[in-house]
Amino acid sequence: MNTRLQRLQERKLIKVSIGIGSVLTIWAIVVGIAGDSKSIIFDALFSMVGLSLSGVSLLVNNFIRKPDDDNLPFGRSQFQPFAITLQSSVIIFLCLYSLATSIMDMIGGGKAVELDLAFPYLVASILVCFALWIFFKNKAVSLQSEYLRIESTEWQLDALLSFGVLAVLSLGYFLKSTPLAYLIPYLDPAMVAVISVIFLRIPAQTFRKNVRELLQFAPDDEVEDNIHEVSEQICRDYHFLDSWVRVAKTGKSYTIEIDFLLPKNLSDMPVSKMDEIREQLHDQIKGDYEMWLNISFTTERKWMI
Repeated sequence: MNTRLQRLQERKLIKVSIGIGSVLTIWAIVVGIAGDSKSIIFDALFSMVGLSLSGVSLLVNNFIRKPDDDNLPFGRSQFQPFAITLQSSVIIFLCLYSLATSIMDMIGGGKAVELDLAFPYLVASILVCFALWIFFKNKAVSLQSEYLRIESTEWQLDALLSFGVLAVLSLGYFLKSTPLAYLIPYLDPAMVAVISVIFLRIPAQTFRKNVRELLQFAPDDEVEDNIHEVSEQICRDYHFLDSWVRVAKTGKSYTIEIDFLLPKNLSDMPVSKMDEIREQLHDQIKGDYEMWLNISFTTERKWMI
């Protein structure tokens, strides 16, 4: 699938995600306020953040498909990891805020929640979120889309959150007539605290990965390994002295610079031969991704570093 069709598919699927998420969010807000459930309100806040960030993804998706210009001569791919970093940062903040407020609630004596009011919403949320998690996960793989992977992660977290809330509130229902009934007011804020800590891991990993891309760290993936292997093989085939490979990944785009050190007896190599080697290298490293590729030849090591 070409880049244009992929982006159209991404936009269409993100719009579907926003539409379904809006319905669940409104329902969660009503149930959370009516039932005075902090965990359901947290669920609603998490969904609202996801919706707003999905909207940001749509805007960025439209922006990066525009052609290069004088202000952005090397493309707009850096805006993708920037948007994803923003998404992850907001989710991390939400988790930390919810953790802090939940601890305060437990210190203050907790609060009881009516399961009868929350039960229909929680069951519907679990089923819908789980189905959308699997759907977006498969779409992210087939389209190789980081945006859809983030969407699938958000639906996964929503599904787990709703399931956890239902499990804990159901536990409170069974504790009513036992000596442990005094624990019931603490179940709701305790659940939010536990989920907040668990949920921090995924956005933290995503944040780290995309910050590395923004700072142009080497990607350390199969693409980079292949580039190094191909460059070294060309060095052996043409009896070059050395090669220097630099690779950075930003969004879906790889920036690649390869310098070959030639012996003095090859200093008069014709440009046509250099272009032949460039073509050979390009054909061996090209893949289902965008790349800026620069290949140079020199007989002086100082021009490689």
